Amino acid sequence: MAELPEIHKISTQMNKTLQNKVIAALELKQEKCANVTEAEFLKRIAKVKIVEVKHKGKWITLHLANNENILLSLGMGGDVLYFENQDNASEKYQIKLTFIDNSGFTVKFWWFGKFLLASDIELKDEPNTKDVAIDPFDGRFTYRYFKALFTGKKGQIKAFLMDQKNIGGIGNMYMHDILFKSSLHPQKKISGMSENDFHNLYSSIDDILRSSQNKGAYAYESDFFGSGGGFVNSDFLIGYKVNQPCPKCGESIIQIKTGSTSSFICTKCQKI
Repeated sequence: MAELPEIHKISTQMNKTLQNKVIAALELKQEKCANVTEAEFLKRIAKVKIVEVKHKGKWITLHLANNENILLSLGMGGDVLYFENQDNASEKYQIKLTFIDNSGFTVKFWWFGKFLLASDIELKDEPNTKDVAIDPFDGRFTYRYFKALFTGKKGQIKAFLMDQKNIGGIGNMYMHDILFKSSLHPQKKISGMSENDFHNLYSSIDDILRSSQNKGAYAYESDFFGSGGGFVNSDFLIGYKVNQPCPKCGESIIQIKTGSTSSFICTKCQKI
């Protein structure tokens, strides 16, 4: 599942590639992923120029010149692939957006994603995106901002970090290494964390996510041009390495259940 490094890469590529392109056609094979019909969707976006592409957490937004916005979520995973002409367009997709120069992109969801349309006015109250918090790649994500998020909070640290209303873009894939590098157990209570814990966590979030970003994001997630990144499974510190030795102490890494997700931890380095 694409997380912040992957979504940031794709949205940046889309922004550079799609700016000023004018929409010609839309094919929506899976209407249940949209909030309006294909006919209504196309009526509102046809012959309109793309002004900017950006992301908010794991959501990608294409802002149009007529103040409409296309909102894309890959959900549990998917491929967003650019084509320069119809001849090299992907044959398998749920969504196909074509521009007047015959270029475009397809979207193929691995499981279930969303492709929504919202005007600027509607966007303010769009339930899927209105409460998504800023992400760690945002310049506003300072330590002061980060620490203030925890004021009055008493839950478990992993559940807090996974909530997109608190921090945008972080999912389970990088969470194992973030908590390990911070020496925090995923079920540690926020109320029991020290100032040093918060500093370590803030640094670890940046270190782990930037490590993937600097390597071009995860190798098994395609970017806008169909290429994988350079961050491979061996680059994880402990994530997905059950029964392998901890890189700090040599203790065997184990997998535990944490709410609706699983977590890979070192019981010696990450104590509750």
